[in-house]
Order: sequence, then C-alpha cells, then structure tokens
Amino acid sequence: MPIQSHGQGAGLPYVGSVKPRSTAEMRSAGITSPFGIGGETTDRGYSTFSMWKDHLGPLGAQKIRVQSGWHFIEKTITTPASYDFGTLDAIVDGVRAQGVQPLVFLGYGNEQAGCVDCGTKGLGGAVPTGAGRQRFIEFVKATVKRYNEPTVRVSDWQLWNEPDGHVAAADYGPLIVEMAKAIKSVQPGAKITIGSFTTGVLGGTASSGYAYAQQVLDYFAANKGPTVPNADVSVGYHPYWSPPDYDSYASELAKFDAFRTLVEGKGFRIRMDESGAPSGPCQYYAFCALDSGWNEESQAKWMLRRMLGDFARGIESSIFTITDLHYDSGKNPKGLLETGTWVWDPNNPGVKNGDQSVKRRKQAYGSYQNATAIFDSRLVRITDHGCTAPWGYTVHAYKRDDAGVERRFLAVWNRTLALPTSSTAVSNIDISCSNFHFTRYAQVNTLLPRFVNLLDGKVYATSTAMVTSNNAATHSLSLKAVPASDAVVLIADQGIAALNP
Repeated sequence: MPIQSHGQGAGLPYVGSVKPRSTAEMRSAGITSPFGIGGETTDRGYSTFSMWKDHLGPLGAQKIRVQSGWHFIEKTITTPASYDFGTLDAIVDGVRAQGVQPLVFLGYGNEQAGCVDCGTKGLGGAVPTGAGRQRFIEFVKATVKRYNEPTVRVSDWQLWNEPDGHVAAADYGPLIVEMAKAIKSVQPGAKITIGSFTTGVLGGTASSGYAYAQQVLDYFAANKGPTVPNADVSVGYHPYWSPPDYDSYASELAKFDAFRTLVEGKGFRIRMDESGAPSGPCQYYAFCALDSGWNEESQAKWMLRRMLGDFARGIESSIFTITDLHYDSGKNPKGLLETGTWVWDPNNPGVKNGDQSVKRRKQAYGSYQNATAIFDSRLVRITDHGCTAPWGYTVHAYKRDDAGVERRFLAVWNRTLALPTSSTAVSNIDISCSNFHFTRYAQVNTLLPRFVNLLDGKVYATSTAMVTSNNAATHSLSLKAVPASDAVVLIADQGIAALNP
C-alpha cells in the first residue's frame, strides 16, 4: 500500500507543498538538471511506451534511457539490410514532444534466422563477431543516420550494457571502438557512453571488476582515434549496493573515488546511467535478495539519496525505472509507476506477461518530482560551508541567484549503514555552520527559512526556536532540533521551493 506522508515536519506549522515542474516547463525557462529516468526493455516488450508516456513529462526528467533492440528492428535478414524502426520512432518522437531527450542504447545481438554470429538478444548474452559484427556495425550506422537526418533527434548513444561478467574485456574493447568510430562517422557531434558497468567496478583497485574496467578503458583510450574526442565520452556504471550513499563507509568512498579517478584520468566523465530500488518484494533482480521488507517509502528514500548524492558530486544520474517491468521471469517492481498483475505470457503478440497498464503513481514518483522541482542547473554547491551535524548525518549546502536575489539552503539526511527503512521515526539534531548563513533571511528578518520534506513534498514554517542564529557578519548559522532521519529534508530560504497554489 502507498504511504501518503511522513513523520518529518510533524509539529511544525504546515504552509503548503512543493509545486512540480514538467520537463517542458523547465526547458521553456532555460533550466536543465542532471536527472534522467529509465524507459528500458521496450525493445523486448517488457514495458510498453504507450502505457506510461503520459507520466513522463510531468516527472521533470531531462533524459530517458531507451533500448533500440537490433533483433527487433532488423527482423528479416536481407541484402541489403532492411529495418523496421516503427517502435523506436514512436518512442523517440514521443519523448521529444515532451521536452525529454532520449539516450538510446545500441544493442543487444540478433537471433533472427540467417543472422550468423550476431550474438544474442538480451542482457548477459554474446556479442556479435565476424560477419555478424559487421552487420551490427551497419545497424549502428543506420540507426544513427535515421535520427540525425534531416534534423537531429538523438545525439546521445550508449554502447552495449553491463558487459562485465559475460563479455571478455578483450572482446568488449574492440567492439565499442568500432561502434564509437561508426557513430562519429555519421554524427560527428554525438555523445557516447561506454561501459555501463555493473557494481563490480566499484570494488576497489584490487577487485576483478576494477581490473576489467581498467583494461577496457585503456584499450578504448588508446584506439578510439581523433574522431572520438575525450570530451564526448562518458563511462556509465550501475551502483546497486545497499546504502545509496557513496560515503556511508570511508572504505566504500575510497573505492568509488578510485573508479572516478580511473575514468577522469582518461579525460572521460562518469555517468550513473542505471540504479534504482524495488517498492516491494521480488525474486530475481538487483536488491531482491537483500531484504524482503522493501516498500514504497524505502524505495523513495533510497532513490532520493542516490539522486542527491550524485547531484552533489556533479554526476549525471538516471533512476531505474519509470514503470514496473513485466519480464518473462516475473515482475520487477522498481518502477515509479505501478502496473497491473503479472501473468507469464511471453509469446503474446500484443502486451506481454500480463497487465502492463499503469494503475497509479507510487510515492517515489512524487518524490522524484520534488527533487526535480528544486535541484537544477541554477544551483551552485557551497563546498566550504563548515557545517557540522551528529555522526552519520550528511549536510550539503547550495545557493541560487534569482535575478540578483540570492537564496540558500541545506540538504540533510542520515546516511544509515544499511537499507533505508520505512520507519517514520525522526531524531532532532543540531547543526552548526561556520561558513554558511541564509542570505535571504538575513536581508528580510520576517522571511524565516522553511523546512521541506522531499519524501512527500510537504513544506513547513520554522521559527527562531529552530533557527537560533543566522549571522551575516560572521557568516555563521545555528540550527536546533531539526527533525532528521534517513530521508532527505531541506532547510531553505523562502522562494527556493515554489508552492502549489
């Protein structure tokens, strides 16, 4: 069952709720953000675009990750090749109509009759080789050309997915070099994401996952050539681990930093292009074996901490996924939208495996909207805020210039060393800052900061009992009894969060 509200803010005067912004509204205002959303598996029919498309724009996501599916586009093996882009066309044009930019995955293999050495059509399968590799490269070129002419509809491309664990580094490296060169030969301005590695690459420099990534990146950097500039290359990774915070443990932060250093040492950027949590029990997928107590609140908490931890580190971040997925093996409940009943029916020529229609928006959907309503390209992170809080609590500080009026806020949560809970319990904590104060409140002493609960979007008034000192002269701040937990809250100058009328 959905959980409609949270205990944080209880006892404070309620003033309203965060007003969401659609992607189109953000773009019309010239505002962007690093947040994307997954629209995966439409190629294999485990998700159906027409059933969730109306829920995309209101999220405020800037990009959506979709999978092309070579097997499902080159359905008949002919010479010359023939392609059916109908499904992908509808998705690309449908998301762009809402202001959302597609990140298109190129792969997997093709198992159609007559496609020799073409690999296999799903995650964890074989890559194409020999003549099959050449046929795949022609598919890559044809796909890029289709969405490059007469106008550019797609310029962001992902090259395969999660190769570590089933594709040897010595095979994956040459594949993505060929793909990158092919893409650039058709679309010189293309942006390319390689890797999209599993969590294993965050295992530290002594781990096999890190060694795999290192071998791939070494090869790619040495062989991609001048037509693939470093600045156009991102390296994706999929951090499915219990705490969504990179710094829950010093040892884990060191492992993450090692991976980031490896990537940036090549002149590339890191990109978190897939990660999410289930909203209920599941059997076969990431996180399903960790805990049977997942519900909508713990899913939303995990998601927000992943998004805002990435935001604080300047990392593009995509949440998996917009809707529950109806795999052949069962339902994957990581969607922000709840679908109907899963029924094994993989050969249905219409909608596969039960009722994929959207029944309602989960709590995480609203939490995602709350994040995109506030965290955008106008924010500047304040790294030297000098804020201290009890052990285990994260404090991030930001400022925003609104036509000459500066506003500031703090984002606070308990990192917790395990999975987020569904508990509404809070602890009242004190926060002191030696190099931060609320600028708008300092200018107008009647504009006390507000308390914003990103989980449910509720906004509350504070008082001088909580904001006990806000000194512009010494650039310092003292907060008392801030209600905090393993969910994200903000203490913000008025105007940071627009309110629903």
